[in-house]
Amino acid sequence: MKALKIQNVEKTFGSIKVLKGIDLEIEPGQFLILVGPSGCGKSTLLNMIAGLESVSNGNITIGDRDVTHLDPKDRDIAMVFQSYALYPNMTVKQNISFGLEINKTPKDELEATVAKVAKMLQIEPLLNRKPKQLSGGQRQRVAMGRALARDPSIYLFDEPLSNLDAKLRVEMRSEIKELHQRVGTTIVYVTHDQIEAMTLGDVIAVMKDGEIQQFGSPQDIYDNPKNQFVAGFMGSPSMNFVPCDVKQGMNGLVLVLESGGASHELPVENGIEGLSEYVGKKVVLGIRPEQLTQVSEDKPDTMTIPCLIEIIEPTGPDTMVTARLNGVRTVCRVHPTAQSKVGELMPLQFDMSKAVFFDPDTEQRIY
Repeated sequence: MKALKIQNVEKTFGSIKVLKGIDLEIEPGQFLILVGPSGCGKSTLLNMIAGLESVSNGNITIGDRDVTHLDPKDRDIAMVFQSYALYPNMTVKQNISFGLEINKTPKDELEATVAKVAKMLQIEPLLNRKPKQLSGGQRQRVAMGRALARDPSIYLFDEPLSNLDAKLRVEMRSEIKELHQRVGTTIVYVTHDQIEAMTLGDVIAVMKDGEIQQFGSPQDIYDNPKNQFVAGFMGSPSMNFVPCDVKQGMNGLVLVLESGGASHELPVENGIEGLSEYVGKKVVLGIRPEQLTQVSEDKPDTMTIPCLIEIIEPTGPDTMVTARLNGVRTVCRVHPTAQSKVGELMPLQFDMSKAVFFDPDTEQRIY
């Protein structure tokens, strides 16, 4: 039995179709991330799972129950909102226990649940405070505590960390990850932050314009994007896209790269049969910054090309250098000790083992 099953779900507002036939399912205990840019329909889909938005077409099943037309209170879900949605006139303890009181939970069980949740989230000293006396991170913990106290079939998180500063966002991300590992609950989590998606999710649904572009594990989506949108959206810094001519070389296919006023031929890894149809045409080379690095003898199966450096950005553990390949600015990840200067040529190694290729017109992956 699936924890959540969504079948051909559509949502229409007037003449505008916001969701265009969504299909996905997750196992009990899985952490599903709905990720995509603003306006892609991810929050609308979450609200439909919660029952806050009606379904124009299709079915939503939680466990063994069809909940498509049930009220939110009958769906056995708990939701954590972006705005925390705490009751300002109630203490932290009252906020956490409110749902239990509505369900007429016995007092001793209620007290035990609140104590357990408060200890789990390390908010025991805050139980008698009002929300206005709490920081953003503390309010978010209380909102999570209120959801955890319910013990539902599925937890729904709607961009819960977007109101926090960068440092606190990283800390809360780790806490949510640890909480999921400890409790083993089923979670559906909406975010536009692909770092959150990569670090938190067991499975990710990448959305664009009301459709799921790709569904799979974080690593599979990162390594094997189905199209140029997914490849560019997942990863920070994002994947480089370099238009290249494809030629038939002496030992196989090669890409023609121009850098620093000189032309170079870059061998293509064998096994991409679809590329043979593009000989004499252009393709888009998709290569991530970590595949363009300083020269290293530990990587024998690479090609070295001198590249003209335009920008140098130290980040601490790495340095990002920007070179121009075929007229396109390309970000490369090098070691901080690598010798590089703006305006000079730097030899860079191209690791083509995980490079991907896209059709320049359809932006679909070439296999």
